[in-house]
Amino acid sequence: MTLYLQVEKLRGLDNYKAWAMTVRSFLETEDLWSVVDNGPDGTDEDLYRDRKAKFIIMCLVEAKICQFMACIRTSKDLWTYLRKQHSSR
Repeated sequence: MTLYLQVEKLRGLDNYKAWAMTVRSFLETEDLWSVVDNGPDGTDEDLYRDRKAKFIIMCLVEAKICQFMACIRTSKDLWTYLRKQHSSR
């Protein structure tokens, strides 16, 4: 069985909630959510998982939003930034 995952890219406030739920679920299935939720613990394995999670998240964000994320270092910081910028307060 082959699974093709198609996730709509984050555009902004209008699709953030559905996007965040979908991406979080995907990261959980890939055993990456804990590093996004807690940040990397400094081990090589966790730093690798953090880079992988950050890459996945960035691939699922429209380019116009990515330009503001250049200096964000961890997947946790990226997730927090996107939540603050695009979720309804």
